[in-house]
Amino acid sequence: MGAARTDKLVASLALARVPGVGAVNFHRLVDAFGSPAAVFGARYDDYLAVEGIGDERARALAGFNAWDEVTAELDRAAAAGLACTAYGFDEYPPALAAIYDPPPILYYRGDWARLTPVAVAAVGTRRPTPYGEEVAAHICRGLAEAGVTVVSGMARGIDSCAHRAALAAGGVTVAVLGCGADVVYPEENATLYADIAARGLVIAEFPPGAPPDARNFPRRNRVIAGLAAGVVVLEAGEKSGALITARLAAAEGRDCFAVPGSIFSPASEGCRRLINGGAVAVASAADILRAVIPGREPAPGEAAALPLFDLSTLGADERALLELVGGEPADADELAAQAGWVPTRAAAALLNLELDGLIEKIPGNRYRRVY
Repeated sequence: MGAARTDKLVASLALARVPGVGAVNFHRLVDAFGSPAAVFGARYDDYLAVEGIGDERARALAGFNAWDEVTAELDRAAAAGLACTAYGFDEYPPALAAIYDPPPILYYRGDWARLTPVAVAAVGTRRPTPYGEEVAAHICRGLAEAGVTVVSGMARGIDSCAHRAALAAGGVTVAVLGCGADVVYPEENATLYADIAARGLVIAEFPPGAPPDARNFPRRNRVIAGLAAGVVVLEAGEKSGALITARLAAAEGRDCFAVPGSIFSPASEGCRRLINGGAVAVASAADILRAVIPGREPAPGEAAALPLFDLSTLGADERALLELVGGEPADADELAAQAGWVPTRAAAALLNLELDGLIEKIPGNRYRRVY
């Protein structure tokens, strides 16, 4: 649709800008009345019947008359070289549309057609160590070379490293901003912003010209997580905003990965906690690709990197359980039930098989065979 004026686009933008509506109530209203335009054809009493609306929002809807402000916002977007899309439009990403509170409006610079079928979000600390920078370059380069779109927030540190690695590999990357899509933040990323817009997408749900604001970034993080099949935290401290993105991804049923770091490094404390909480520890793009692209054929040399293993050295429990674990993820409790064991017995055997590199753990306390 781009920035073309359509009744649907104008109505969507107007509904999103009604005071107090927000993303969740936007979708409740559209579900109740059938379309954004139909919402404005309803009456005060009709609005009150919708969950979460209440008197104040119903009055704001019934009295809405800021259509000039809506068209002025679209004019500002066009003048800034931005396009606009709305929830329900063809180019709106299906993965993002599937989250609990997808943004009703997205402003963007770039081309949705550039995105590859699979995206992975790569996030981390704004103050990376040299190790973190190396990790970001290594993993994001591998993802891009495999045809995966790398999504991040264009913040200082790991986010910027992730975008640059994807671009250097000739891949596609998406920057999700916590300000207007026409605002370069941080300012030193002006060249990076231009490169991303030319070869991928810069997107934001905030109006053109909106400055960066601390309240915007948690909302921005849900979009980063929503666009991706999984999120990898490359390096993060205990209070890093990257952990919010990971938790949002997990809440939406997306895969969550984290790169282990030194036990002596505060910059890796957040990753350690994620792994303890069930995130999958990864050391390469291949570790992530096996989870987000089921049935993917290993790249040349990748399969050879798996160590040969003498299965005769396994204990009886490990041999029995390995026969039950296949290439498709299986729940640990279900495996225990199939073996006729208590869960703790199965857990011990699964841990041994994982340490031997014969199976891998994936989110949701599930396992699959890799040997």
